Amino acid sequence: MESRLENFRIRKFIIFYYLEDKSIMITEPKQTDSGVPQGAFLKRHMVLKQDGSGLPFMPEDFAVGADIGIYGRQIRITDCDSYTRQFFEKCGRQMAPALDCPSDNFVKSKVPVMPKRDSEMLQYLEKKLGGGKVQGQKQFLDNDRKVLNFFASCDGRPFIVNYFLADDTIEVREKHHQNDGYDSFAKLLRRQKLPESIEVKQPGQAFIGDNYVTCDEIMPGGTLNCFGHIIRIEGVDKFTQDFYKEKYARHFELGAHAQAAPRQAKEPEVPAHNGLFGGEQDSLGYIYKLVPDRPKCDFFKRLDNDKKILRFTARFNTRVPEDVDRRFIISFYLMDDSIGIYEPEQKNSGITSGKFLERRVYKNVNNGGKNLTPTDMPIGGDVTINGHNFHVLSCDDYSKQYLDSHLN
Repeated sequence: MESRLENFRIRKFIIFYYLEDKSIMITEPKQTDSGVPQGAFLKRHMVLKQDGSGLPFMPEDFAVGADIGIYGRQIRITDCDSYTRQFFEKCGRQMAPALDCPSDNFVKSKVPVMPKRDSEMLQYLEKKLGGGKVQGQKQFLDNDRKVLNFFASCDGRPFIVNYFLADDTIEVREKHHQNDGYDSFAKLLRRQKLPESIEVKQPGQAFIGDNYVTCDEIMPGGTLNCFGHIIRIEGVDKFTQDFYKEKYARHFELGAHAQAAPRQAKEPEVPAHNGLFGGEQDSLGYIYKLVPDRPKCDFFKRLDNDKKILRFTARFNTRVPEDVDRRFIISFYLMDDSIGIYEPEQKNSGITSGKFLERRVYKNVNNGGKNLTPTDMPIGGDVTINGHNFHVLSCDDYSKQYLDSHLN
């Protein structure tokens, strides 16, 4: 690699000399961030000197401070262990003291350089190690968890200003209510010291943050410049009122943000049944429930009035020549108040006989949309069924007896 720190590298080795067979083994210990793998640099075997003598290395060749050449590499002996020193002492040779191992530029670059210990840096280092003292420690201990609460507004929107007496920091929160039309951001200003001025001045002059807003600068009915947002103080809570009255002899009005009045609940509008699919009870089930229940009928009414049918004869209320002579049989089923209309056959009328109106429950448009009942079809009277206006002519004997006994 092309690096000014790695134009050369000093590597460290451990040399093992085996007296039994005069063999040598060299290993290289691990060095942090060296990039050189740990392991055997030279496997154990007998190594011959490179001076041309052809003799193997002897123990006296490995003295502290001596340079030896092994396969073209120059290795300097800097130290040995205690066993080796004792061995040389028994042999009548004193081993030299240990030498300092030289270091290269790469090793020097890994040595941390301590910055200048000024007061701020000293405090930073102490905090980093888990110690140090809090600035204004007495203020923190006296006013911990004491918060001044101000009710304020900005551009017609309610805000809550929290002033923390422990460290003179300010937090501005927006008061939201349901469907107020604004994004529900929790904070307009996170907890921090609020600078008195946000002007960016020329170099050499005072910068932003030289002076901060403190609690003694907040006045009743005053304003706070929160980075361009002008926040007007409108009221405080009881604790804040007592705090200013005792310490600064100022009177703040108690206040609170008025809760927005809930919207008037609108009654759900049930659309009229179009008569195309199912009955009216089926359609109402889909309005009140996502998965509707099966409509329940009046069991006892169906049981008591099973196969009881009132039949009326009727004609159209019209002057159209083709429809004047048409006759209809209106069947009223007492078991479920449904109505079916049948048109009987008439010779040479040109109209096919059969079912004129399907059996189902119909509404009386002349009586507030209530279900049609037998009382809505008096003999000699008119009735409107599904948009068709009929004139009731007569009824059968059973229908007459039923109406006389139940309605009179």
